[in-house]
Amino acid sequence: MTSDWGEQSTADLMSRCVSKEVGHGVPREGWRICLAHEFKEKRRPFQARDVSLSYVMEHIGLGIRYLKWWYKKTQVEKKAPFIDMFQALPLQQIYGAPLGGIGGGTITRGWRGEFCRWQLNPGMYNYKTVIANQFTVCLRRGGQTVYQQVLSVERPPTLQGWNWGYCGEYAFYHALYPRAWTVYQLPGQNVTLTCRQISPVIPHDYKDSSLPVAVFVWDVENKNDYALDVSIMFTMVNGSGHTDDKSGGHWNEPFHLEKDGEAVSGVLLHHCTTVNPYTLCIAAREQPNREVSHQTAFSPKGTCSGLWSDLIADGRLDSPTGSSPPTQKGEKVAAALAVGCSVPAHGLNSLEFCLAWDMPTITFGSREREHVRRYARYFGAKGDASPSLSHYALTHYKQWEKTIEEWQKPILQDSSLPSWYKSALFNELYFVADGGTVWTELSEDADVSGGVRSEDGGLPAQPALVKEYGRFAYLEGQEYRMYNTYDVHFYASFALVMLWPKLALSVQYDIAGSVVQQDPTERLHLMNGRYSSVKTKNVVPHDIGDPGRRKTTPSR
Repeated sequence: MTSDWGEQSTADLMSRCVSKEVGHGVPREGWRICLAHEFKEKRRPFQARDVSLSYVMEHIGLGIRYLKWWYKKTQVEKKAPFIDMFQALPLQQIYGAPLGGIGGGTITRGWRGEFCRWQLNPGMYNYKTVIANQFTVCLRRGGQTVYQQVLSVERPPTLQGWNWGYCGEYAFYHALYPRAWTVYQLPGQNVTLTCRQISPVIPHDYKDSSLPVAVFVWDVENKNDYALDVSIMFTMVNGSGHTDDKSGGHWNEPFHLEKDGEAVSGVLLHHCTTVNPYTLCIAAREQPNREVSHQTAFSPKGTCSGLWSDLIADGRLDSPTGSSPPTQKGEKVAAALAVGCSVPAHGLNSLEFCLAWDMPTITFGSREREHVRRYARYFGAKGDASPSLSHYALTHYKQWEKTIEEWQKPILQDSSLPSWYKSALFNELYFVADGGTVWTELSEDADVSGGVRSEDGGLPAQPALVKEYGRFAYLEGQEYRMYNTYDVHFYASFALVMLWPKLALSVQYDIAGSVVQQDPTERLHLMNGRYSSVKTKNVVPHDIGDPGRRKTTPSR
């Protein structure tokens, strides 16, 4: 690739953008696209129907064995196959930079701003766009609302009481992972919004990099000759678009936390599933001359005009006190948070939000044992850490950004490197967090040695490095659901070695311990129809397991 190719690609992605606004603090390097862009090439995944007839005839035995295995897995065991050739994931050209640190789960936003990919349960993805999860802007002058708009180009059939259909030609998205920017020019308002999202993916940091949080900073530029009151509303559904959103028993509650002279407030969304329950948290930083208000609960179906009217009336939200009642089966519940400030004529002001999610203890598909995520070492494993997580994120994100900028600066300022390379180098690092990644504490009864004692030439049962830095695993791919596939890790490990070398060593300890393990259970090989043991002693495993079954089960 040449630098000319990179410039041509960016020009094509930005060709429909009519706005000349550059936004506040948006870097030059990165991946940029106009929100009105439509990809000409429509892609689809490779599936069973794409296999040629000659190949089918040549491998008829493999096909029959796979079909029988697939049927048993999906129809009898009711589990997701680790490779699914019949229900392949749709290829959607919508994804942007993921939210969250390493190993605590991720939530991915699309480049148009949608919340569209969820990995809260370890290694298991839910590809659902939750349309009610949005940011909305409200502009007021002289005590009257003059403009209110959902910052989304979508026109969904639901929530008709909201003003949808923002013109994407006036906005662009810019990603330089682990940060991303969206710049919105508000047509006819002489106002520009820059939303900056920050995730704590920080080299050589083994605390903050584990946090399941993201910060959104909204910079508001008022280019009018008069002051404006500006509010940003953040709405979030209790759930991830999964069917269990309607399982009942979910509830919301407001919170306020003041610590070390800094205060945050927001709404906790308790998602009370039987397996791996969690709490979502939308929060804002309380600062002078900024008003934080909330709506603890609203139903994200129907027109939802009540919430819209509440904001448009005075730029703030009014909510009944106390918690919401638990949802009934079939119901969904959502929450809203608004922050408002005054922006002087030809001035700038900022509003700060945080999204956090707290699932401190996890089980894998087999539910054989419970694991504690890395971040729980610092914030506890009781499931009540969301307020503290959001407080910490909102009071530390500036330091995160400073560290990120210092890390990226030598590459970005190297004139010998083409722009496309700089963009790819950082944006393709997303897999470290969004690769189905899980980062857990080493439990007191864990033994990573594989059963061979150190006095016999084996590893310690609990190596000091693994006790200090935990256990780490990531998937071969979101479609190939196997943890720490060793040949693929060989190529992907460069990022870990350079940026989080202790995690790279932790992976090696797990693999080394797996080498001496054995599992004589007979298992069918789909390729040739033969049976062999699951794991032969003194053989390097292909991977250490499927999150849909259980972790740390080596396979040949």
